[in-house]
Amino acid sequence: MENQIAPLSRISIYACDVNNVLSRVLQTFSKSRFVVRYIEIFDTEDADVKLIIVEASFPEELIPLIINRIEKIIEVHRAFLHRDEDI
Repeated sequence: MENQIAPLSRISIYACDVNNVLSRVLQTFSKSRFVVRYIEIFDTEDADVKLIIVEASFPEELIPLIINRIEKIIEVHRAFLHRDEDI
């Protein structure tokens, strides 16, 4: 069980595109030793806000912790987990 790979989870983050937001998001995952498998950035209707979608492997019980860390280190408008049917 120790070598079992954690399931992929996808988190969407709406944040202002300032202060190296992308590198700060990636640092949040790397400090927790979670491997980011996919990341994409989209424009939104608000020119100052970007949608960042991150897919990474981490245990489901750590999702609230990850979202809390993201909201703490960057100015986030909204961050949430996609459920299985959304992936």
